[in-house]
Amino acid sequence: MRKFLLNHKLVTILALWTIFISIPPSNAFAMPSASVTAFDVVSLRQAQMSKIMSELSRPEARAHLMLMGISQNELKAKLTQLDDAQLASVAKKADAVKVAGDAGLGIIITLLVIAILAIIFIRLSNHQRIN
Repeated sequence: MRKFLLNHKLVTILALWTIFISIPPSNAFAMPSASVTAFDVVSLRQAQMSKIMSELSRPEARAHLMLMGISQNELKAKLTQLDDAQLASVAKKADAVKVAGDAGLGIIITLLVIAILAIIFIRLSNHQRIN
C-alpha cells in the first residue's frame, strides 16, 4: 500500500490535476445577460408588494393588524406610498419574519436527530462492553 501511495506517476498526476482545478475561470463567463440588465422596475415593485401582502395575510399577522386597527385596504394604500428603497426594506423584513417562523421546526428536528443519534451511540457502546 505504501509503495502505491509513493508512486511517482500517481503523485505527478495528482499534482497536475490539483493545479488544473485551481486555475480560476476566465471572466468571459461573468457577463450579465440581457434579461438581467433590462429588469422591469415595476414588476420588481409588484413582486415586493405581493410578497409583503402574502406575509401579512397570514392569520397571525391579520390578528395583529386588527388589534392595531389597520385594514388590508389601508395597508395596501400605505405600501403604494412607499418609495422603492423603503419597499425593499419592508420586503426584506417580511422575508426575515418568514425565516424566523420556520426556524422553530428546524431546531426541533435537529434536536430530535441528535437525541436519536445519542441513544443509538449509547446502545452500541453498551453492546460492545457486554461482549
